[in-house]
Amino acid sequence: MDQPTFQSAPTTAAASIAPAIESRLNQRAAPALLPTRLVAVQLGAGPGLPAPQPVTIAPSPLPLPFASHWAVQVVAGPALTYRALNMAAGAGAGTSPSPPYLTTNTSTPVATLERPALGSAAQITVRRTLGSRWSLSAGLGYAEYASALALQQVHTTPTSVVANRPNFADSTGIHRRDTYRFVTVPVRVGYGWTLSGRWRVGLLAGAEAAVYVGGSSTEGSPCACQSQTWSFANNPYRRLSVGASLGAEARYRLAGGRWELLAQPTATYLLTSLAPAASAYYQRHLFGGAALLGVAFNLP
Repeated sequence: MDQPTFQSAPTTAAASIAPAIESRLNQRAAPALLPTRLVAVQLGAGPGLPAPQPVTIAPSPLPLPFASHWAVQVVAGPALTYRALNMAAGAGAGTSPSPPYLTTNTSTPVATLERPALGSAAQITVRRTLGSRWSLSAGLGYAEYASALALQQVHTTPTSVVANRPNFADSTGIHRRDTYRFVTVPVRVGYGWTLSGRWRVGLLAGAEAAVYVGGSSTEGSPCACQSQTWSFANNPYRRLSVGASLGAEARYRLAGGRWELLAQPTATYLLTSLAPAASAYYQRHLFGGAALLGVAFNLP
């Protein structure tokens, strides 16, 4: 007689509970075991929201630096100079100023025979732009005014001195260049126009103080054959004169915008006479026209 097979009840119950416990433990440990990832979520425009529109914002203009309106400029060049000549106040009516004279036996003053001559001028100035048209400049300069003298000095010797040669005469050629040198302080007002991106032209007007520093002239010498050299400390002229100037300018801006080529033809007239009013010398008002060329550097 066959006997029935029996299984242990506790063993069967444990086998059925173990998978449930393991599944529960895995669910608790899963969040710690999974790697963390960042997910970008893009939200689409809903039917009720308008799409974003680009907005253009114009930046407000920044104020220019103060130094951008400034420039340093240097010019120099030759000048054609002369003088206006008036009778000396201390000479008296109908008389001539003090020597030299043309010859030893005539009262023709040598000064009346002077001719224009080449001088020179140079300036270093600082220029300030005042708006789009106006400008103001001031600085330090040098000016040399000159006049030329070329003549024949004739000496006549009586017959009693040179036997058998009546009215014997000899002549001496005289070539002199009178110079008057000044240190100047020019002040100019400018008005200009821009012709293109690189060219600018304008007009200049102003005044200058001129300090006499030396030179040479025939004034003060006993005859026209000699020139007297003067210094700042020893001279018969005014130490300080005042002049007026008028000119034009043309500017060409080089690549980069900082440097400019500069041309400034300028005419200057000294309003103050060279010799003092009470002097026995002629009252000279020096004037001249200078062809000044140079460069300008615009500060950043």
